[in-house]
Amino acid sequence: MEKKAGNPKTIRENNQKVLAHYLFEHSPTAISELSRIFKLSLPSIYKNISQLIDHNIIKETGEGDSLGGRRPMLFSFNYDLGYIASVDLKGEYLRLALANLGLKIIAREDINMRDFKNGNDLINKGIESLKTLMKANSIAQEKLFSIAVGFPGSINNITGQTYMLPVWLDIWEGVNIKRLINEEFPAVNVIVKNDMNLAAIGEMRYGVGRGYKNLIYVSLDMGVGAGIIIDGCLYEGSRFASGEIAFFKTNMGSNTTLEDEISIRGITNRIVRDMEKNIENRLERFLINNKRILNFAEVKKAVIEKDPYILGVMKDVSERLGFVLYNISVFLDNELIIISSKTIDMGYDIKKDLDEIIKKNTLIEVKTEYASLNQDEVIYGGFALSLDHILDKIITY
Repeated sequence: MEKKAGNPKTIRENNQKVLAHYLFEHSPTAISELSRIFKLSLPSIYKNISQLIDHNIIKETGEGDSLGGRRPMLFSFNYDLGYIASVDLKGEYLRLALANLGLKIIAREDINMRDFKNGNDLINKGIESLKTLMKANSIAQEKLFSIAVGFPGSINNITGQTYMLPVWLDIWEGVNIKRLINEEFPAVNVIVKNDMNLAAIGEMRYGVGRGYKNLIYVSLDMGVGAGIIIDGCLYEGSRFASGEIAFFKTNMGSNTTLEDEISIRGITNRIVRDMEKNIENRLERFLINNKRILNFAEVKKAVIEKDPYILGVMKDVSERLGFVLYNISVFLDNELIIISSKTIDMGYDIKKDLDEIIKKNTLIEVKTEYASLNQDEVIYGGFALSLDHILDKIITY
């Protein structure tokens, strides 16, 4: 609690912010416990709590257990003070989630990106859907405090300019997501970050990465990317482009990139090329929709049956990714690699291969884990950054 000399108003606001932050993480708590923790008198704690109640930040939540005297009154953070939205643009769908400040998800919606020819229309549809969800749940626009968006490319945090865009969905050229959202929600804090960066934050704060200070989050999906946490903080680089392993070259004499070789798009293209060489056309079953989309069900069946062709493809993908992750780990000395991979949907345990590659080649111990937030790591990373902003400004709400 604030002990420094200064303006009484500033000291009071700082004290109230500390109390609000504590109750955000430790609700409900009795005033006597707050007095003990912060070493302030009961009247002083009660005065600050009362003012926080007047601002609707804190609320009474009943009585605690008695230890022989009066039952203590309990106080909790008001998680319905406001609401936050998070958007994941990582895959083939715009995935939208609306939650209160306690991260209770109130509503969700998925929008197929392939139904849109440009990013402006897709973002506007997302805005329209958010407004609909808010109306359906009786949430006034002034109660929406923050919107976070995970974008599959690099974003300048200052200008909102996007670059290093995904090649598999050509709708984002010239789209300024932050500006589009702020035009509809001018009073709302808008955060637009690389999707892999949000995923890394999400897993570090709420998932399998809790307790680790140095980790890499890597995703193998329609594209390939990574998010990097160093000393507990997101590392974005000088141009906000860190973690773009999609552009790694595995052979300097080749025009292809890592993403061309191991992404779902890359695996699909490989099967198409191999099918053209296969006079029996036995590989046709692995493709659907005019041989443009991978048939996950057939690939999974082939993995279970230990089909040598599919297992060979999966092994090659593992080796290429493992080589990259090994080199990154040697360079960064990270403790953990978190893996999000579509190969799971194919019934293939890529983590087992990566463990073998890393253990065989590195002299330092690097743990690997699958992502743990049920494909919501980008969503929760957005929630985390929104809450950081809101709690920093909490007394002004």
